Amino acid sequence: MNELVFNVKMSLSGASHAMIKLFIMKAFLPTCVAALIIFLFLLLANDAFKGKKTLIAIGASIIALVAFVAYTWIQLDMTSYIDQQLHASTFIKDNYVDPNSVNIDFPEKKRNLVYIYLESTEVTDSDSEHGGAFEKSRIPELTDLALSHEFFGDGSDKLNGGFSMPGTDWTMGAIFAQSTGLPLQISIDANSMSEQETFFPTVRAIGDILKDEGYHQEYLCGSNASFGGRELFFKTHGDYGIVDYPYAKDQGWIPQDYGVWWGFEDEKLYEYAKNRLSELSKSDEPFNLTLLTVDTHFEDGYVCRLCEDEFEDQYSNVFACASRQATEFVNWIKEQDFYENTTIVLVGDHPTMDADFCAEIPEDYTRKVYTCIINPGASRDGADQREYTTFDMFPTTVAALGASIEGDRLGLGANLFSSEQTLLEKYGMELEESELNRKSHFMNELAGITDEMAMEQNYEGASANCSIEEQGDIVKVTVSDITGVVEKIEGIQVDVRKDGNYDNLMTYNMVLNSDGSYSVDIPASEINPGDTDFNIICKGALGSDISLFSQRGDMHLKQTDLQKYLEALKAYAESGEYTVFITTRKSGAMRLTDDNIAALKALGISDDIPKGQDVTIVAAINSELNDSHATKENQNIKGTASDNVSYHLKGSWDSFKDKDFLLEINDENIMIERKGLHFAVVNNSTGRVADYVNFDLLDKECRRY
Repeated sequence: MNELVFNVKMSLSGASHAMIKLFIMKAFLPTCVAALIIFLFLLLANDAFKGKKTLIAIGASIIALVAFVAYTWIQLDMTSYIDQQLHASTFIKDNYVDPNSVNIDFPEKKRNLVYIYLESTEVTDSDSEHGGAFEKSRIPELTDLALSHEFFGDGSDKLNGGFSMPGTDWTMGAIFAQSTGLPLQISIDANSMSEQETFFPTVRAIGDILKDEGYHQEYLCGSNASFGGRELFFKTHGDYGIVDYPYAKDQGWIPQDYGVWWGFEDEKLYEYAKNRLSELSKSDEPFNLTLLTVDTHFEDGYVCRLCEDEFEDQYSNVFACASRQATEFVNWIKEQDFYENTTIVLVGDHPTMDADFCAEIPEDYTRKVYTCIINPGASRDGADQREYTTFDMFPTTVAALGASIEGDRLGLGANLFSSEQTLLEKYGMELEESELNRKSHFMNELAGITDEMAMEQNYEGASANCSIEEQGDIVKVTVSDITGVVEKIEGIQVDVRKDGNYDNLMTYNMVLNSDGSYSVDIPASEINPGDTDFNIICKGALGSDISLFSQRGDMHLKQTDLQKYLEALKAYAESGEYTVFITTRKSGAMRLTDDNIAALKALGISDDIPKGQDVTIVAAINSELNDSHATKENQNIKGTASDNVSYHLKGSWDSFKDKDFLLEINDENIMIERKGLHFAVVNNSTGRVADYVNFDLLDKECRRY
């Protein structure tokens, strides 16, 4: 159910046309046929049922509805899912080892990494003699490869692999788990995350670790990397270069109209990977090349030109072909000069979700993902078979690169080369699986998700009318018309941080008024009108802290009308105390009015701004500086506005590439990844951002952080 919720909310961008065709053939068309049959029955049933067709139709509809709900409830185990969402667990928080707080020491000569996510590949696919579930192995080459290298078994010829736990049993969840040691269990629309600037911003992933160690990193896949949030994750956790289906077309590797399965097949993926490895190995930088295969995706996989007709079913033939291709690729690497200092990790991302491939496997057979580590820079501390999950791949891969890890644990994972217990060995499957299935407030915190954001996804969304006004010696805060809070309201509080100082939090409890509003008077002496953060929080009876409203920075710069905002900016630009920054992200200027253009000119922009046309506007303006441009070209400017303020701005009215957009103040990019005109007002003496706002004139929206 968790996987279903994640993918239903995620954008379909990059989805396989084959998967969409599968939905049409197996769900949509059968529904249409059934509806047509029922319609014809009702149309022709007058004589046979003597006017009772309406009653029959209603009865049949009720039976069908009850059957549908019951079937869905049982198949998705909705009783357990609802219980898990209502009763949160602290298991993740209690057992999480934050990589930010752990010493990780790499050797002076760093090892390269080739990490291959093998789509839907399990130990199950091998033969029973080697720990699989089939009489004849579907992956004989991969089986031999693992037996010749490390898979953390007991020394016998029985393959061992990692368990795929809740939150890890689909591709993005699997990538996240093996990269961070965490399940992708969140209470928010995943598509909302992909619109943010980062993916779990405070979490330190293996890509972050290797980036800090000077690794060049690339992610290769035969589909559109944007699907499921993969591109966002890899870009924000290690600055990976993305080589995917759109990239291959852009480079002319495949024709513009080429498309099979999810994009291009694994045969081409391995070819491109060989080319990239040949290039990367020429550099003195260590590299991390991460691949995701796709041919073995359900249903039934993709039959490429290399597939043979060895088995009766298509999926088995696809797995057999995938086994040969992956092993051939590994053998090619072994023949290269860089192999001596390169570690190769092959891991199934998750068990297959094919509806019938594992139907005949005994129910008591334990399914695990395929695991094989080749040429590691570490050796095992013991020979016993390890019981582990895909979370353990995170610290194990770091250790395989020859790094020493303080405590031998990262995330929820343990270094399998060490003697440190895994959580599975410590707690057992039943307890760990049960706890991970439950809602985790801690995961929402790591994702940067507030209870309010989660509530907005599941309910109408919490909101209220809020005002913060200076009235002589006090600042009056008023909240009214609260909606979208499904819990009983225990109280409303205001968190105040003067000058953005998060070490000096002041909290004020609001008073309930007779008209149903809440208010509080805060002494003006405790507020800096030029830089104070306010956060109004609803305290729910079930323990939730639901943010109703937030405001940060300068209290006088909260206009939501562009013209009024521009008029207010002029005094700041001329004061000598502030610098005003402007940049454009995609469509921004076409809807500017004559008054807007005049206000921008008065602010200091000397270039012509044609009305009704999109142009790139980029500017850094204060009483002594005017670095401004209005042009049809992309713009890239940098400099210093004062001794305490440096800036780097990039803007474009027509580009869709992230590299063309930047609003960097003192080396921190503060840009919201939304189209429109972006403004920042920065205090020249402190370097603090007094205000940041994005005006999207096309969608008529104003956004602040």
